[in-house]
Amino acid sequence: MKQSPPYVFLLLLIVTTHSLFSSTTASEDIRDSTGDKVLNNAPYHIGPVTTAKGGPIKLTDTINDKKICPLIVEQDPSADNIGGEFMFTLFGKREYLRTSSGLSIDSYSPTGECDESTYWTIPDAEGSAPSNLITTGGGFDQAITCFQVVEYSKPTSPSVHSYMLQHCPSFCGAGPSTCFNISIYIDNGVRRLSSTGATPFEFVFYKVTSTHDSM
Repeated sequence: MKQSPPYVFLLLLIVTTHSLFSSTTASEDIRDSTGDKVLNNAPYHIGPVTTAKGGPIKLTDTINDKKICPLIVEQDPSADNIGGEFMFTLFGKREYLRTSSGLSIDSYSPTGECDESTYWTIPDAEGSAPSNLITTGGGFDQAITCFQVVEYSKPTSPSVHSYMLQHCPSFCGAGPSTCFNISIYIDNGVRRLSSTGATPFEFVFYKVTSTHDSM
């Protein structure tokens, strides 16, 4: 019986391994509320699928009537407001945003008197509030600013492209190897984004139609 050369088995092993890896890390283009592809490194609003689930995401520079810096990322209580502008930037040059891919989130422009970096960060994803809340103050491509967007497993509406956010420090070379689902943490009635919570926050990308204050 004629035997295959050793390099044939090596090639088969590489192809099989690549297929298994690809099946678990498949990524797709992210779509906004209108079904269009979301651009990489471009400003968007993000908010819940329906107004019944509250308003859009924004930054705040005040807690309990006191100014804070860095800023905190929270959900606006009013669905009538437009929310902040945020840029999701992949670690790599692509035209469109992709799911299951490492990225950083920028708050687009400085707000108020706070001179901290505008990148989203979680100082301690395994800690408790306030250290596990999403704030500004990080740098691009750091472990504490490493996130990914994934499809929401049980969307509120099958006709809407909805997603959830995960904090993945290990994607940037440090921290826990797991990814933390981003949920809503309620503090005295205020809804803030956090790495702990029972239910991941389901959100949709909305196109920016005009320039406005992110607060």
